[in-house]
Amino acid sequence: EIFQGLRASYEYAGAPRSDIKDYPNFMLGQLRKEGFIWNAWAKGYKLGVEASSDHGSTHVSYACLYATDLTRDALLDAIRRRHSYAATDNIIMDFRMNDQSTGEHIMGDIFSTNTKPSLFARIIGTGKLKQVDVIKNNTFVYTANPERESFEVQFLDKTLAPGEAYYYLRAEQEDGQLAWSSPIWVNYRP
Repeated sequence: EIFQGLRASYEYAGAPRSDIKDYPNFMLGQLRKEGFIWNAWAKGYKLGVEASSDHGSTHVSYACLYATDLTRDALLDAIRRRHSYAATDNIIMDFRMNDQSTGEHIMGDIFSTNTKPSLFARIIGTGKLKQVDVIKNNTFVYTANPERESFEVQFLDKTLAPGEAYYYLRAEQEDGQLAWSSPIWVNYRP
């Protein structure tokens, strides 16, 4: 859960909509910074993301899945594979990597390659997109300011070093609505 509708974002301290001062009445207990998703990913946990609401916050957070079918089994398979993203509005997010040797991979996938993969993302917002970030290993490696409702990007990380890296996408609209992809983990072995 990278975002909870009645609480805040659990991406990292200082991320959009993560600061407790913006939600003083909604946080239960003390904010525990060790609970941010960046910390789990840095430790090597392979976690996908989703956003959720509870009885006090409906229609303000969405768990989105890329499933092969609209069946219970297909939805559970998508969850297990981390083929998911989180959003605070009806934002559409498609995040993929293409690799010459292994083909196409979508958010949540883990793969090994001997060539540097290219990243592709498509976002369709409900308002103008203020900022789109590609984040690698908790470091911002690409930022765009589209100022329009839809945006596509292709990106090749020329700095990718041998070993494992993970990439994810965050989109922020001018009205403050957000979407986060699950990471794609790539083990680069040239």
